[in-house]
Amino acid sequence: MTIEAVIFDLGGTLIEYTGPYDAWPALETPGLQAAYDYLEQQGGQLPEFAVFRDTGFAILPGKWETAVSGGQNLRLVDFLGDIVHTCCAANGIQPTWLVTAADLYQTALCSQAHPLAGAQETLAALKAAGYKLGLLSNTMFTGAAHINDLRRFGLDSYFDALLFSADAAKWKPQPTPYWHVLGELGVDPANAVFIGDAPEHDIVGAHAAGMRAVLIRASQRFHLPDWLTPDATIENLLELTAVLADWS
Repeated sequence: MTIEAVIFDLGGTLIEYTGPYDAWPALETPGLQAAYDYLEQQGGQLPEFAVFRDTGFAILPGKWETAVSGGQNLRLVDFLGDIVHTCCAANGIQPTWLVTAADLYQTALCSQAHPLAGAQETLAALKAAGYKLGLLSNTMFTGAAHINDLRRFGLDSYFDALLFSADAAKWKPQPTPYWHVLGELGVDPANAVFIGDAPEHDIVGAHAAGMRAVLIRASQRFHLPDWLTPDATIENLLELTAVLADWS
């Protein structure tokens, strides 16, 4: 089959958001701190930050698993509301405060982001070669926040279709978000490739959708299970064009 489209994951694939933290959910700390500071300044009755943070760490993995398994959607504003309800039920916090706190949370994490090596060069080369390009990201942030990041790093103009999970309530590894992006691109799954860094979300989901899948190992954050085999593995984005050329 001829490859007509390449769809990218975002975090850990094109842009790195971890800052000084190596592991998730610890990397959420700057966002939680920003949200906490704002809510406290508004007069919310909150516990010590360590309690607020650790409550978030305890809640988030289960909520993420529910979202990626096809259950309830996960939005940042709702996550913050759940932390507040869990650790300080009688808090006096207004719903509008949570909206602003969520914006400050994602701003804190996005401000420490940086593009991966070769991101712009790879997108430019693929676009020049005639591929349709899409982006599909599992994220509880708003799509607007990530589009701002893409624009800031000169990556936004290359994409023909974008989908952010919290906005659409569609999460990898369910095949639905892949098919959504493929539909916008007008390309059949057999003629498309997905590239991402999280094997059990990105590779599993792409295969379930009928696509080829490339695993990028720019970091060692995710374990590759023995039972899962990507169609190709690369260490750097600049290797991707050669993989596609071989398949063509």
